[in-house]
Amino acid sequence: MVVLYMDKINKKKLISIFGVTGSVGLSTQQIIKINKSEFIVDTIVCNEDVKGLIEAARYFKPNLVIINNEKKYNELKNSLKSYNIEVNSGAKAIIAASKRKIDIFVAAISGFAGLDSTFNAIGNAKYIALANKESIVCAGPILLNKVKNCSTKIIPIDSEHNTLYQILVNSNINNISRLIITGSGGPFRGYSYDSLNKVSLEEAINHPIWKMGKKISIDSATLMNKGLELIEAAYLFNINQKKIDIIIHPESIIHGIVEYNDGSMNAGLSMPDMKSPISFALNYPNKINANVKKLNLKLIKSLNFEDVDTSAFNSIEICRSALKEGHAYVIALNAANEEAVKSFIEKNINFNSIMNICEETLNKNYKKKINCIEDVILLDYEARKISNNIINSGKFR
Repeated sequence: MVVLYMDKINKKKLISIFGVTGSVGLSTQQIIKINKSEFIVDTIVCNEDVKGLIEAARYFKPNLVIINNEKKYNELKNSLKSYNIEVNSGAKAIIAASKRKIDIFVAAISGFAGLDSTFNAIGNAKYIALANKESIVCAGPILLNKVKNCSTKIIPIDSEHNTLYQILVNSNINNISRLIITGSGGPFRGYSYDSLNKVSLEEAINHPIWKMGKKISIDSATLMNKGLELIEAAYLFNINQKKIDIIIHPESIIHGIVEYNDGSMNAGLSMPDMKSPISFALNYPNKINANVKKLNLKLIKSLNFEDVDTSAFNSIEICRSALKEGHAYVIALNAANEEAVKSFIEKNINFNSIMNICEETLNKNYKKKINCIEDVILLDYEARKISNNIINSGKFR
C-alpha cells in the first residue's frame, strides 16, 4: 500500500532518470529545464538511444551516464570525453546506479526490465516517481512491503494513478466506495472484434491522444494498459479490485475519480499532458509551473463516458481474472503480454492474437508462492518460455 505523506520540499534535489530518452523521460527533462534552480541531475540511463542520451548528458551534465546497449558504449564515451562525466554501460552498471543515494528516482524504464532498478532504489531514494507500472503489477506486494520498512515514498506518475493519489492524500480509505480509472479508448474505440483482425501495427501505435513508445501504445490499443492499471491501483492503494471500475472517456480530461460512501465524487481534471503528473511527483507536495496548457471548460463544452466494449476488448477481464487467481498469475500475464506485443511489433501475429496468447498462457498452472524478487524473476522467465512456445506453435486463435 502506498503511504501518503505531506513533506517539506528541499531545494536543489538530486535526481536520477532511468529511461531518460523515452516519452516520460523527455517530459521529465522538460520539467527540469523549466525549473533549473530546483534540481541537480545525478544519473541518466537509457536502453539504446545513444543520440538522445548524449544530448541529455551535454545539457544536464550529470555525474553518471549509462547506456544499456554495450555496443554503443564507445560512441557514448567518445562523445562525452570533453565532459567531466562518468560513463558506463550494461545491466550491471544500471543496477549499481539504482542504489545511489538521491532525492528523486524517476522509474521510467519500460516494461518488466524496469523492475530490478526500481526495487533497488527503494531505501536509497527519498522519492520514487514511478512510471513503470509493470514493477507494481509484477512485484507490488514485495515492493510495497519494502517501502513500509524504509523512508522511501512512491508517487505514481501515470496520469490516472497520480490523479487518484492526489485525491486520496486527503481521504479516509474507509469512506471510499469506488475508484474509477478512465481511458480514452485508444485508436480502435468503436471497432468490432472482427474488424480488429485487420488492423495494422502502424494503426495500433497511432494513439489519438498520447504520444508514447510502441509497447505502451499497443497496450493502449488493446486496453491492456487499463487492465494493468487496475492491478496497479489495487496494489498501490490497497483496495479490492471489485471497488475499481474502468470507463472510457474519449476526451482524456478527467483522469481519475474517487467515489465516496455518501455518493459524492472527487475528480482530477487536466489537459492530457504527462508534464502535469511528473511535475507533481518531482515537486511534491508543492505544485509549480509545468508549462502545461490550462483547461478552458467553456471550449470543451461536454465530457463523454461509456462502458468498455468487452465483446471486442477482453483485456480488462483477463486482468481481473489473473488478479483474482493470485500474484503468480499476474506475473505470468504481464510476461505473456510483453512477448505477444513483441511478436505483433515484429508482424508475426495479428492484433487479436495478443490477447489470445495471454489467455492461452494463463491456462497453465501458476499456483506458486511468490516470496521475494527472485521468485518474481523466475516465474516471469517461465511464463515467457510458455508464451513463446505458444507463439511459435501457432496454437492460438
